[in-house]
Amino acid sequence: MNFRNLLYSFVFLSGFIFSNNKFEQKDILNVDEAFLVSTLIEANKILISWDIRPGYYLYKKSILIKVGDDSLEYNYILKNESKISDEFFGESTIFKGPLKVDVELSDVNLNKLNSLKIIYQGCAEGKYCYPKRVKSF
Repeated sequence: MNFRNLLYSFVFLSGFIFSNNKFEQKDILNVDEAFLVSTLIEANKILISWDIRPGYYLYKKSILIKVGDDSLEYNYILKNESKISDEFFGESTIFKGPLKVDVELSDVNLNKLNSLKIIYQGCAEGKYCYPKRVKSF
C-alpha cells in the first residue's frame, strides 16, 4: 500500500471513530426518560405534562397535539421558556423543567379521543438531539 492510500485510510478511520463517539455516550437518557409525558383527560379538556429532566430541553415549535388528522390548539399552563441559538434550527425557543398544557375539547369529536397523538422533539444539551417523538394515548 502506498503512502497516499495509508494516509486516506487513517483519515477515514479516525473520522469514523470520532464521529460515532458522541452517539455511544452512556450518560444520555433515552427519549422517554429525558421527557416524561403524562396525560389526564377531564370532562372538557386534556391536560398534558412533560417532566423535562435537567440537562435536556424541548423545542417549542416541535410540539403538536393531534386527534386523528386534526391538530388541536393548546394553552400553556406552566412553562420555563428561553431562547437559544441552535446550529441546526437557528434562533429557537425551548422549554426546560416542567411543562404543562391544556387542550379544550369543545370542538373535538370525542369518539376520536382514542387516537390522541402528542408529537415533540428535544435535545440533551450539547450532546444529542432526538428525532421527533410521537406518543399515542
